[in-house]
Amino acid sequence: MAGWPSIDRANDQRLAQSLRAGDGTALAQIYDAHASRLFDYCHVLLRDQEAAALALHDSFITVQERIGRLPDPRLFRGWLYTVTRAECLRRRAHAELPAVRQRAPEAQGVEADAATRQLVHTALLILSGQQREILDLALRHELDPHELAEVLGTTPQEVSTRVSQARHDLDDAFAAVVVAATGREDCPSVPALAGPAGGPLNAEICGKLARHITNCPICSTRGNRKVATARLLNAMPIAAIPAALRDRVLMTAAAPELTDLRSTIAMRTETPAEPEPEPERRRTPRLWPALTAIACGLLVIGGIFLLLPGSGQQKTSGTDAIAATPGDSPSDGASPSNSAGMPSPSQRDGSPTPTPTNSSKTPTPTPSVTPSKRPGHSQPPPPHPPASGTLAVSDCQIRRNQCSIRVTAQGGPVSWSVTGTSGNVSAGGSGSLPAGGVAYVTASHDQGGIFCSGGSGSVSFSSGATATVTWNC
Repeated sequence: MAGWPSIDRANDQRLAQSLRAGDGTALAQIYDAHASRLFDYCHVLLRDQEAAALALHDSFITVQERIGRLPDPRLFRGWLYTVTRAECLRRRAHAELPAVRQRAPEAQGVEADAATRQLVHTALLILSGQQREILDLALRHELDPHELAEVLGTTPQEVSTRVSQARHDLDDAFAAVVVAATGREDCPSVPALAGPAGGPLNAEICGKLARHITNCPICSTRGNRKVATARLLNAMPIAAIPAALRDRVLMTAAAPELTDLRSTIAMRTETPAEPEPEPERRRTPRLWPALTAIACGLLVIGGIFLLLPGSGQQKTSGTDAIAATPGDSPSDGASPSNSAGMPSPSQRDGSPTPTPTNSSKTPTPTPSVTPSKRPGHSQPPPPHPPASGTLAVSDCQIRRNQCSIRVTAQGGPVSWSVTGTSGNVSAGGSGSLPAGGVAYVTASHDQGGIFCSGGSGSVSFSSGATATVTWNC
């Protein structure tokens, strides 16, 4: 791509090692090697010049602050894109984008006529956003399957499959767009399939046109679907990176008085201290020791109960009770089955099991015994309620008059609320979080800005935690 340095993964590995070792020139070299590509990627995700510049600025600061967490320098390039993507998605999720977006000017050196660009642009819009992103990263940014898997959080095999399908779909879409634009007069089927001239094309219409092109001798020559996909993407414009951004990044990265700012920027990419809840299928095996203990307790109690005088009258119900252990009971509330999986006799005919009697003797009353209350055989204690957790809060730096404070429940569930502010900061909110849960509180200041001197305030929470809010204007 025009203006983009060539890929040198060995150099990336060397730069990662230098940055980790504290080399003061390493970040500048990483910027020179990757900033143009990464800015274009930020611009694709955010569609605004200033938002893309801020996202890239914070991404480089995060890379410098978190380089010690990179497990292997050979993974540096994929990790660099992972950090950048996360920052862009964070800004989109928290509405840190301007109401009116200003596109960046186009970089010099991209040669493609307007008509070709329009065709490619139309074809790309037919694809899904995920397909466009994965093609952009694979073909324009030249990430390999392992790097792409790191960025997108999947496997190299899945990435290869998705890239192949996206390339195929783009070829089909481009062929359909070309035929719809230029083949109406030559083939009468095209207007019927594509609709009115200049009308929008969607995936369904393009699918019909692609199948038609395959079988039509006229359209097959016009809609050549073997166009190089990378060449199509290279026809699209590249966003020009602001010239002043390099100095901003390096100044923020090196200035001793901006240590807190760097920590705040990097903290926004932190994951919650509590791990995410495990999937249910992984937690289920942990229940078996408890279920086994309960089942054994029921067996012992049932055996003692069967030895009591007169207990022979209730053998059937005792067997049913043992068979209906947790996990075996029907979920719809039906009566439990016996150990053979069949209804007990009383369940089959709907009548109670008759009590045997002796006409010559007065029946001996059966003592009323509750197995769970016999000495030495108490039921397992009820589970303890979950312990209350603690609230962890992050600091934030105001940009565009506001920023987001992350609140995280650590060690258990937490109920929280904002109880006060200082320094002319406005904030509010409350809620309840499960263990590991995360929420965000918006803090604002009427003189927030970017890259200028400012001040700080705070937001206090009911737990006693306090978040520091800083601004530079």
